[in-house]
Amino acid sequence: MGINSMLNNITLSEWNEDITNNLMPNIVILAVHIALGTIGNVLVILVYAFQMRGASEERYFIPILAFFDMIAVIYVGGYYIFQSCNQTIFSNNILCKTLVFFAGNTTYNSVFILFIIAIQRYMKVCRPRKQPMTISVKRTALFLALLMSLICALPLPFVFGTVPFHNIDFGIYGMRCGRLKDGHPLVRTVYSVVAGLFVFVIVTSLIVIYGRIIGTVFRRLQVNKKDLRSNEKRSETTDRGENNPVVDGFKGIEMVSITDKTIKHSTALQTRTNLTGHNIESAATKQRRTTNRRLTYKLTVMFLIITTVFLLSYIPKVVLLFLEGINEDFWETLSASQRPGVTFLYHIFILHNIVNPIVYAFFDIEFRQDAALVFKRLFIKPCICSSEIQL
Repeated sequence: MGINSMLNNITLSEWNEDITNNLMPNIVILAVHIALGTIGNVLVILVYAFQMRGASEERYFIPILAFFDMIAVIYVGGYYIFQSCNQTIFSNNILCKTLVFFAGNTTYNSVFILFIIAIQRYMKVCRPRKQPMTISVKRTALFLALLMSLICALPLPFVFGTVPFHNIDFGIYGMRCGRLKDGHPLVRTVYSVVAGLFVFVIVTSLIVIYGRIIGTVFRRLQVNKKDLRSNEKRSETTDRGENNPVVDGFKGIEMVSITDKTIKHSTALQTRTNLTGHNIESAATKQRRTTNRRLTYKLTVMFLIITTVFLLSYIPKVVLLFLEGINEDFWETLSASQRPGVTFLYHIFILHNIVNPIVYAFFDIEFRQDAALVFKRLFIKPCICSSEIQL
């Protein structure tokens, strides 16, 4: 039953129940997000904790990002479910400020870790000759990321709190947790400007960094294609015996004496053996470099997709925050049919905390194989043991 069909003596709890029922699809979606995000990120943590302990340094931030994604999806999803169930009866101002602070903090953690990963990818791909990030540098960068997340979340309690929520149709007032309407104008203005600059700097930096990375990868792929063509031509020339030092070493052997012929033949064989060993070593080194390069490019594409999903999922949130800032009564003016759709867009940024394990599984073959082993250890072995006990 909608609000417009209710009696004029509607109570606050009835109004809240009506809005909660209206947002029930959003609550179900949030619950699904929490379940998927928790299962996926816990799987990533288990795989890296028990199966990929000796993973390459390029994967250093993956389990760390999974941990903070898990915390974010559980906390932020739970907070929004609680808020959806208390749209008009959220009267505890301190609780509101505390919940908003930790929601912002957990969200910023993932954002800054993605920024560190972008810098690491840039150094790995665009500056391969320079010394890569050491463990101490990575730990310092992670500490700074968590510190910056904390600093960025500190202003939130001064901007958000419990605010009056007006039912225009029946003239009843409730309280909801949202952006303050009557706070200090200077604080609100400074926060809006700083938040806007923060989003602009992060988004622009990520676009520029990955733009440079994509350009570098594209140029190297073009160079590799040219080198491959040159090697194919050189191989064809070698097969015909042209400009081949081993073949040239055997030319004219028939024109010398038997003794000289034997000596030169042995020398040529030694030369050929040395050349063959050198070629095998060069081929192995080249194969190793090619494998490492492919891993670097694959992980770079993987992190690029993760960052792209992050940017796309945050665009609706940023737009709604802007509309909420310029229109103090933004949420009050929404109709019953508009509220679920707008709320869904407001919560959609949680997706970037969920899709990361899916991207890992799609791009990283080693992760898929190790995840299958973890599943076997967790589910198959206990079943076998129980069946043996029964026998």
